[in-house]
Amino acid sequence: MRIQRSYTAAAAATAAVFVAAACATPPAAEAQGFRVADINPDNVLNGDNLDSPPGALLGGQLYFGVRDNVEGQLWRSNGTAGGTVSIAIPTPGSASDVELATAAGGFVFFEYSDPAAGQELWRSDGTAAGTLRLADIRPGPQGSQIEEIVALGASVLFTASDGTNGLELWRSDGTPGGTTLVKNIAPGAPGSDPRELTVVGSTLFFSADDGVNGLELWRSDGTPGGTVLVKDIRPGATDGNPFDLVAAGATLFFGADDGTHGYELWKSNGTDAGTVMVEDLNPAGDSNAARLMALGSIVLFEADDGVLGPELHRSDGTAAGTFLVEEIAAGPGGISVSDEGFAVLGGALVFNLADGVNGAEPWRSDGTAAGTSLLADLEPGGDGSSPADFRTVGARVLFRASTTAAGFELFATDGTAPGTILLEDIQPGGENGSPQMIGVAGGKLVLMASPSPDDQELWISDGTPAGTLPLVDPTPVPQTGSQTEELYDSFGTLIFRADDGVHGREPWVSEGSAATTELVLDIKPGANGSEPREFTIAGTRLFFSANGTEGQELWKKTIGGAVLVEDINPGTGGSQPFELTEAGGALFFGAFTPASGSELWRSQGFAADTEIVAEMGAGSASGFPSDLRNSGPFGGGILFSAETAAAGRELFTSTGAPGSFQLVSNFAAGTASSFPDIQLVNGFVAFVSAHTNAAGREPWMSVDTGATFTEVSLGDLYPGSNDSNPSDFVVAGGTTFFLAETPAHGRELFKTGGSAATTVLVLDILPGAASSGIQSPVAFDGKLFFGACEPATGCELWTSDGTSAGTQLFRDIFPGVRSGDPRFLKVVGDDLFFRACDEAAGCELWVTDGTPQRTRRAADLRPGGRSSKPGGDGSQNAGSRLVESGDYLYFAADDGSGEELYAIGALLFDDGFESNDTSAWSFVAP
Repeated sequence: MRIQRSYTAAAAATAAVFVAAACATPPAAEAQGFRVADINPDNVLNGDNLDSPPGALLGGQLYFGVRDNVEGQLWRSNGTAGGTVSIAIPTPGSASDVELATAAGGFVFFEYSDPAAGQELWRSDGTAAGTLRLADIRPGPQGSQIEEIVALGASVLFTASDGTNGLELWRSDGTPGGTTLVKNIAPGAPGSDPRELTVVGSTLFFSADDGVNGLELWRSDGTPGGTVLVKDIRPGATDGNPFDLVAAGATLFFGADDGTHGYELWKSNGTDAGTVMVEDLNPAGDSNAARLMALGSIVLFEADDGVLGPELHRSDGTAAGTFLVEEIAAGPGGISVSDEGFAVLGGALVFNLADGVNGAEPWRSDGTAAGTSLLADLEPGGDGSSPADFRTVGARVLFRASTTAAGFELFATDGTAPGTILLEDIQPGGENGSPQMIGVAGGKLVLMASPSPDDQELWISDGTPAGTLPLVDPTPVPQTGSQTEELYDSFGTLIFRADDGVHGREPWVSEGSAATTELVLDIKPGANGSEPREFTIAGTRLFFSANGTEGQELWKKTIGGAVLVEDINPGTGGSQPFELTEAGGALFFGAFTPASGSELWRSQGFAADTEIVAEMGAGSASGFPSDLRNSGPFGGGILFSAETAAAGRELFTSTGAPGSFQLVSNFAAGTASSFPDIQLVNGFVAFVSAHTNAAGREPWMSVDTGATFTEVSLGDLYPGSNDSNPSDFVVAGGTTFFLAETPAHGRELFKTGGSAATTVLVLDILPGAASSGIQSPVAFDGKLFFGACEPATGCELWTSDGTSAGTQLFRDIFPGVRSGDPRFLKVVGDDLFFRACDEAAGCELWVTDGTPQRTRRAADLRPGGRSSKPGGDGSQNAGSRLVESGDYLYFAADDGSGEELYAIGALLFDDGFESNDTSAWSFVAP
């Protein structure tokens, strides 16, 4: 497959006529990319793959996130079908959830992840234009680890890490300029780690560790000066460990340990003097007061007085008003109150409690013995129905629970036993409707539920059976497709793994049409399949590992199908072949047998020549070979990492003859292990990431001089015993590039000339200690191309010639701060293909000839702004995502009907003529 960059002058006139005709006739479908075959036409995805975390109420509208198998989306609802709509988030192709939604000051704040910045704080005013990322708190794609967000007045306070100071308390008023660190309580990593953010009036309480007093109670008004330690409950550096913080009226209640009384119930008004233990319920030890639930100005909680075992207690903040509500479970076993939430109903709490007899079931209590009772034994027996996620809707509390008869469904109670009922069997017949409570809007509960195994929808409920019904389907039913993975070129025919919905995941082949796309062999009959992997050519044979009736063993493809090469570990356990690698026309791989452990093996395709090469470990001890590389002239045979008693885990080579192995480099002297990761750049040089006690994991080079192997250190890039973790060595235009991490620059692009002196940083793309998130570096057109991120342009396509000045943004595919997120870069002939995202088409297949002006979308397989995600989103090797075979470039993609095998043929024109981009069309012959 070769992309044509020029054509003769004699053909120019013909080309001009062809161009004119093409203006009236759309380009052929093949030039746009096409689905090769619909391998699994019956391919709906189970609705459990959809999700919706709890939402936030703002101006009568409930804001919440919906995640499907494609991307996270922001929605709002007023409780009606017409008032339930999605809000565009300007980052196509992200698979992030919208989480931790909180309303304050006219905005909804939430956590969201995009390729450029990772997980950061966003806000929305309910419009697409008013939905934006507030700050890249931790510059680069790593994200700031936001864990809690709460409203305080017109602002929100939240926890985040800027990558330097660890988790600390931050504040935002909904503007980028107003999103700032409140106070650096414990400078440096890991930070003070604020937890359990709880608002009482105009004060935020939380626990934090300042590095001096241990984990203690703090408060904040959102200003640096107003953020202070409330009390060192357990004096000194030992933790007082305040937990289960709950606001009840104007008082904060929590559990803590002062080092004298054990874990007991405490309260605070925000002052040192007003932070006191309420009552020592268990003078002989810990009462372990926990599961605090607020009811007006009192709290109900579980505590153990040392006599009755854990039981339900109550407190109004005074010693006299703190007492046992009722001995529910006779004997020391006591009760267990779940942390699955609670709700207030008519002056009482509804919550999950296990009494030791009925299992976990819904209970109610108003803080008195007479007002405390089991509402219903929904699932008789010791397990119970496990009620959870209680929400008050009008005069009822709705919750989810599981019974044998109905499955996991929506229930309701009016606070009485007869009024505790199954509200709706959303998926009838014992199957799970799986309700997920989102929030209450317009007097109705909005929830996500599954009316069938193949669908999940938004529902609403007013607490009555008649008022519990579907609201809207927020996303088309997601499709699994054939789950095409492990693409590999086998002598001009594509072989890959796919599931047709009948045979499970088995090997398939294709030559670019539905007629030539067929199952190789149903190795393991049934719905699961044999999960073939690591397709590898050695000599004239194609090998792979598959899990048949013999377990995971070595197979080879034949003209009529496939056969087992050898049952290396007889029985059903399998030898688990791994890292299949060709060298010298033979296949090398790691395999396990009980007698020899996990060792290096070799095969030429027959049982008789499938044999163990080297027993690195004595007897059944394993050498654990890994990082197998075809060394070519570098020592001949195979280069690999393995473990021996004499050298530890180091770099070895073998010719493939039984018993042949030679230590190449002992980077960590003696029996210590360097755990080398190997990457061959040419036949005579191996670049290695290896660990030594003195320098940590750093870059090395091993050179075959003919008689010996020479080790060369390329520098201690991260000084001391820290690791720079070098990786991705690529030679482009005569320069050897790689990625490494330093304390000053983060993980960035380096180059080396083969010595420590010539190993230097090329460019700190994202200045400072943060990393630019470089991915998919490849050599193309005499330069290095790769994806990288920086705040001004997001994650885009970059290029480097090895100089600082020549390392620059190549094309801002998604203009502005939003990210094109290029990945899976693949050189095919004279062109570079990759996946990238823009606003018009989402994430699709792109191509460049090495010039920015001829960098364009090659195919839009899912028109309308949704992403087909060519290359898929699975965990397979990046090299198997875009694969050239025969006349086509193959990849997995999803046009909305499920992920299937797609291909694109040779492009005849470099100017985008075949891409349906009419701006590239011309009536003038070149």
